[in-house]
Amino acid sequence: MAGLVRLFETRGPQHIDKFPVAASQTFVKGDFLTFNGSGQLQLAVAAGSNVGSGALIVGQANENALDDYGNLKQSVGVIIVQPGTQFKLPLYNATPSSAVFNTNELGVKYELHNLSSGGFAVDNGSTTNVAVTIVGIAAEDYPGWLHGTTGAGTIEYPAVWVEVRAAFSALTGAR
Repeated sequence: MAGLVRLFETRGPQHIDKFPVAASQTFVKGDFLTFNGSGQLQLAVAAGSNVGSGALIVGQANENALDDYGNLKQSVGVIIVQPGTQFKLPLYNATPSSAVFNTNELGVKYELHNLSSGGFAVDNGSTTNVAVTIVGIAAEDYPGWLHGTTGAGTIEYPAVWVEVRAAFSALTGAR
């Protein structure tokens, strides 16, 4: 599954809640969301940007903001950020040859990036506003790694498993 593509897969404990959607939202399933000042869902950050300091992530959209006819939904389901819930995302770097996985990155905290092409990724070139921690590598990108192969990878934009850090979680008491 290598490549800079939109991914939507989770593992671990999952709790889905519905929340109202802010006006003019066009986020899609798999995008990360925050609350606006009125408690309505909005995209966590604009395309091409990283989630900034102070952003509190509600979770990952479990459905699109718009219905099949292009109308804004009143509310949508969100996979809530909580301890143990892991999200599968591509590893990203502005320099593609640096967007490869190394076992030394397990446990490392990085920024969450909204790709210009759509979807979110882990920006391993940015460590200022570290929103996620890498907790694993996707087996389909590195099957040998699961069987004892270690060291640097060669696949650009591999899929990794991450957890959102508590400091970036909007709902700290989520089930």
